[in-house]
Amino acid sequence: MSLIPPDKHKVKIENIIAPRTALEFTAFVGLTVLISLLTAGNIFGMGGVALVGFVWWRVDRQSAKERVRKLRNVGAIIAKEAPTGVRGLILLLSPYSPRKPELKNESTVAPLFESVINAEIEKLTQEDFDKLDLFNSNLFPQIKAVEFHASQGKLRDIWMISTKSYETKEGKKVKGSEDSAQILSQYLQFQYGKSFDINWQRLSVIDYDYKGLYELAEKIFGDSGYKDDVIVADITGGTKMMSVALAMACIPPKRRMQYMDSQRDWEGNPLPAGDMQPIVIDVDPILYSS
Repeated sequence: MSLIPPDKHKVKIENIIAPRTALEFTAFVGLTVLISLLTAGNIFGMGGVALVGFVWWRVDRQSAKERVRKLRNVGAIIAKEAPTGVRGLILLLSPYSPRKPELKNESTVAPLFESVINAEIEKLTQEDFDKLDLFNSNLFPQIKAVEFHASQGKLRDIWMISTKSYETKEGKKVKGSEDSAQILSQYLQFQYGKSFDINWQRLSVIDYDYKGLYELAEKIFGDSGYKDDVIVADITGGTKMMSVALAMACIPPKRRMQYMDSQRDWEGNPLPAGDMQPIVIDVDPILYSS
């Protein structure tokens, strides 16, 4: 797929039977003449139509090879480039999930949440976050993403998109990830002070509302005050649907997305001891190549 307008002076062989330009129409007329000669049993018509068929086959085969080459190159584009010069970072958050079994119980973890969320930043300690098993939780990739970009010294804004809690028609309560946003916000302020602005209020959508998340991401890009190429969207966290929606918002030229690459355990959880680095995903070479 290409979003670049076709070259008006170049004949596309597949367009000869449905001409869009004067040159293609001329080719169409020539092909019609050849077919007429073929129908009349003329030897030039037979040879001409055979030649056109052969050329068409060769062009189509070369185009197919070129498409395969570009798709194979995507691996290199994804795996060998790390985002740099980031001033804004968009993160996706899912409901908080620590590894410690005792913290899986809501009644156990809720008081710890409240003590951290309601505490003044100056009074927080590393132990407060250790009690929540923060660095073995599903927020660890986001922590490492911020750590990487903060180390470059250009990071100025972080937007954390979470999901809202809601109740199903059957009366079942579904927990959202706004608590995750508050916990992560407290930790980042504790760790980095006022090095950058942390935005999470009013950045929440209903789970699986991919349209709402897409529109929210568009608003972040539009209202940030930055050029698109100095913002990166991290699609590591959140649900799969959230990742897809955010990725869709990153399709326009110059917008970039990343994921945090690391070794994982048998459950698919990132290993804190492993090397975790952001890897950029750039779809421009596919969507905008000729």
